[in-house]
Amino acid sequence: MVGEARLTTRFAVPSGPVDRVLEALDETGLGLARARIAARLGDPDPFHVRAALAAAGATVAGTTGLALTSDAADAALLAADVARGGPPDPALAGLFAGRPPGPCARAVPVDDPRLSWLRWQFRPTRPARVGAVSSWSAAEIGDTDVATVRCVLALPGGGVALGSDYGLTLWKNGAFTPFPWPLGSRREARRVESMAVNRGHLYVATSQALYVWDFAAKVTSRRHGADEEDGFDDLNVLLSTGERLYLGYRTRFEGGVGPPDTLAMAADPAGVVYAGTRDGELHVISDAPDGGGPIRSFADHKPRPVRHLAWAEGSLWVAALGTLHRFDGASWSAAGPEPTALAVDSEGRLWALAEGRLHVLTHGTLVPVTVPLERPWSLTAVPGALWIGGRERVWRVEI
Repeated sequence: MVGEARLTTRFAVPSGPVDRVLEALDETGLGLARARIAARLGDPDPFHVRAALAAAGATVAGTTGLALTSDAADAALLAADVARGGPPDPALAGLFAGRPPGPCARAVPVDDPRLSWLRWQFRPTRPARVGAVSSWSAAEIGDTDVATVRCVLALPGGGVALGSDYGLTLWKNGAFTPFPWPLGSRREARRVESMAVNRGHLYVATSQALYVWDFAAKVTSRRHGADEEDGFDDLNVLLSTGERLYLGYRTRFEGGVGPPDTLAMAADPAGVVYAGTRDGELHVISDAPDGGGPIRSFADHKPRPVRHLAWAEGSLWVAALGTLHRFDGASWSAAGPEPTALAVDSEGRLWALAEGRLHVLTHGTLVPVTVPLERPWSLTAVPGALWIGGRERVWRVEI
């Protein structure tokens, strides 16, 4: 049957002229890849497209025999053209006629300005404005006085969740209220690691369990599964995009095909999700086993964690290896200090905590903002304001 998941030499291929074969295959990823490769490299056998690409100097990641996605074929053709040197082939633009480049193709660094069509498009944001600053001690928000507010999340309706190493406080309309922990939740097990809102529910990942609350009824919870060392797994990060919830555990990934030990996630405007891992790899998350995978590794003499990701102003921003990296869809650049937190406001501006100060992205560069902070840790944006969590204190900054 045409369009199955694997490339073998014994598929039932339609007989007849090449255009009939292409027409029959065109509704599958294999068919699209086959059509593009045939247009560039001649007319290889539809089930030996990897070999045809390799013969032309284009290497496709993955295992020989696995299905070839159209995006992977595009990326291979782009990479081969870049490696060839000389003027870029303008025919490559035809690969993306009527559709945006996929995540694998975007992960091929292409610096030539004639290939600017690969880059994400965006509208420049207005200059940032910083207004009044309010602050409260951890005790004033109802937390332990020595708590560090290490995880903050914007809630529907302009509220915010303030997670610490001892508990969770909710702010809305000027009032702080405690999270309704279920009976039996010991304080030492309430260290908040990550949060997300998905389908009207608040998901709270702590050091031992995942709590789910619909903002009205009782909170439900489930313990993290066991790891390979006779202990409990860690849920490092949550991300909600549309109807989908992604969960990055230390030993596994849920919600799609992704890497274990994910520390940070972000989605681009097309809904493509990127994940950064503890060992310094940047991955594309996919629903298909052969549709995603690593696209860059950050390391010097050893792997360096990718702790923070954000998409803003037409680029993916990656905090790793001592600096802030920018990927615009076609090429990479890096500048400035490595942020310890990233947030994007409702107008698409990128804000960051770095070197103990608040920064805002201005003309592609992180610029310090004069706001009195002491040991800030976490950052989020709600309409009209930033919330910053720190050691024994939180701040609200009007923007």
